[in-house]
Amino acid sequence: MSARPTYSDEFKADAVALVISSGRSPASVAPELGISVTALKRWVRLHNEGQSEGGGKPDDPVDPARYRALEARLREVERENDFLKKVSAFFAREQR
Repeated sequence: MSARPTYSDEFKADAVALVISSGRSPASVAPELGISVTALKRWVRLHNEGQSEGGGKPDDPVDPARYRALEARLREVERENDFLKKVSAFFAREQR
């Protein structure tokens, strides 16, 4: 069983924009992008549903202070993760 590929939000948005702006079907665009027709159809559907539910804008505005705090926490967790990777590699070498 193969793992499902993951695509960035930017890639998905670009693929949906290509379908919408070109007026072509997802079935004709998907092979060019190397993705499944089913995935592209789902992205287009989700995009259209988001547009009809309020223009695709979030209900609550982003609190800048909370956003900065979350970014800082993310950086801290990434540093901790990098450290743990180095430590585990060190101990893996020591056990040999």
